[in-house]
Amino acid sequence: MSSASASPASKKMASKEEGVPAPPKDEAANPLVQQQASSDTWMVLLAFRFINVLCVATFFQPDEYFQSLEPAWQMAFGSQSGAWITWEWQHQLRSSLHPVFFAAVYYLADNFMRLVSCFPQFRAMILSVLPNVVQGIFAATGDYYTWQLAERIYGIGSKSASAVLLMTMFSPWQWFCSTRTFSNSVEMTLTIMALYYWPWNISSDTILGAGCDSSLRDSEGRPLHAKPSESGAFATPGSIKRLRISLILAATACILRLTNGLIWFSILMPTLTRYFSKDGAAASDYIILLREAIICGSTVIAVSAASDFYYFGEWTFPPYQWLNFNISQDLAVFYGRNDWHYYISQGLPLLLTTYLPFTFVALSHSTSSSTSSIPFILTTTVLITITTLSLISHKEVRFIYPLLPLLHILTGPTISTFFTTTRTITTRPPPFPSTSKTSVISTTGRKPLLYTLLFLNTLIAFYTTQIHQRGPLSVTKFLRHEYEALALDNHGNLLSSPEANMYAEVNKTTDYSDSETFVGFLMPCHSTPWRSQLVYPGLKAWALGCEPPLHLAAHSVEREQYQDEADKFYDDPVKFLKEEVGKRERPWPRYIVGFEGIEGVLKEYYEGEMKGHVVKERWRGFSSQWHDDERRKGDIVVWGFGDGSQE
Repeated sequence: MSSASASPASKKMASKEEGVPAPPKDEAANPLVQQQASSDTWMVLLAFRFINVLCVATFFQPDEYFQSLEPAWQMAFGSQSGAWITWEWQHQLRSSLHPVFFAAVYYLADNFMRLVSCFPQFRAMILSVLPNVVQGIFAATGDYYTWQLAERIYGIGSKSASAVLLMTMFSPWQWFCSTRTFSNSVEMTLTIMALYYWPWNISSDTILGAGCDSSLRDSEGRPLHAKPSESGAFATPGSIKRLRISLILAATACILRLTNGLIWFSILMPTLTRYFSKDGAAASDYIILLREAIICGSTVIAVSAASDFYYFGEWTFPPYQWLNFNISQDLAVFYGRNDWHYYISQGLPLLLTTYLPFTFVALSHSTSSSTSSIPFILTTTVLITITTLSLISHKEVRFIYPLLPLLHILTGPTISTFFTTTRTITTRPPPFPSTSKTSVISTTGRKPLLYTLLFLNTLIAFYTTQIHQRGPLSVTKFLRHEYEALALDNHGNLLSSPEANMYAEVNKTTDYSDSETFVGFLMPCHSTPWRSQLVYPGLKAWALGCEPPLHLAAHSVEREQYQDEADKFYDDPVKFLKEEVGKRERPWPRYIVGFEGIEGVLKEYYEGEMKGHVVKERWRGFSSQWHDDERRKGDIVVWGFGDGSQE
């Protein structure tokens, strides 16, 4: 793309301040071709993330299920559905907006399948994977808007924008996490979408191109411009509508995760301070921004409040409750303390993997660019967010997950430059003599290193989604199928019901009783998914709990010495089994699930107490070679109980 394609006005604005990137040279791009390319890319990303969904067979963290799918399951199927509602929901610390969405998905899908008379076994299979399929659409949307923002910054078809797209698709973390039902995954998508629609002309001197967005072009495909009689950041047709979209998305992200406000604080600060610069927007633009922020923010809060009232049964504001509990109760540290440098030494390496060195170079370059450029603003957003979150004792890598698209956008030019080799060729086309023609050819360089990095990313993605911690999902699938085999006929009717075996040639019988407890989990709490994978409410189960000591004063000796049920079990397994299992609240089940390390204790106690009975291994599945929690190492095993006299 030659520099001659840029308009004189664009050149003038780009040269207002040294170091401000020139606008993308998109005027020569055929809008119809680019829109088709954009549509094709979206379909590829959608198919790619659907494949991603099918390839994720591992467990990461309990919040994937217990902070989204379990409350959603309860909303969709009622309080008797067997969903596990954790203490955060009982104390109204979480916004219901996220699970309400999945509850609607559950409800509509289940009713549709009932309408077309699908067997319960088929409905269970679909419901167990459906939330991740829906989340896959969110993941593809995040990929798409990351690429689209990069195209608006760097230009349509630019190598930097293409690098951003490939980085997103080959990111091991995105493959591992983007299709999981964390609120952080939705937060990431909402954040990059909001940044795409954000009016950057009020925050920065960087001039964005129209990209492939048809809403930024007129009927003839030309970029939209304000009327000669109008001026200001919101004079372009549709600009206020885009602002509203951005604000609604940003407000929703902040409701879901209060810490998302750090990102928008970092964006708003240069926006507000720019008012005092000579190139700042007019006062009327800031009045519009304030007006729309109040309207859009109030709308999102009202919708959230209505959703919370529906779920909790009373008016409440979870962000306030969350702040109150974490400040007054200091509960975050109950789930672990991390070093101040966690996000630098572990968080960023996990998010970026092989991209990490290039990102550090890109951040260094961005900090030396114009303070009014978009790369500089995005860099300060990353640094402010990470620095602030580092001050909090409890840290998790997914807390900085919304920054990943920003990091990809910042790193794109560095990676594309590093792996691109350019050479100049001079030719003299016939007939001779003729004027020489000079052209620049760009080719991919350092291919061995590039292929090595891509291979490492693929290897990491495969290991984390197919091998490490595979057991927790495998065991719940086994238990669901085992329940179907013992409790249901071939058409999904309970064998205890009058409709059982109505259409069967051979009657199916079972020794299973609907009143018995099917399974107990002797594992650290929330080591496996719950009702979103077990599905059937008749599959009665219990597990060890780990509720925090809300009744004990913060920083007290009693709180420091507090042990939850999982701590008590692993501290003295025999004592716990003797005092806690076999009682009314926790009867001996048909099966016990645990990590392989408890097998000796379980056999010793059960076979010693229940004379004539033995513990039998019913199923074993690989979980992990290593784990930061010693209790979770090794295989996951399902044990049953039998008559020792028959051995």
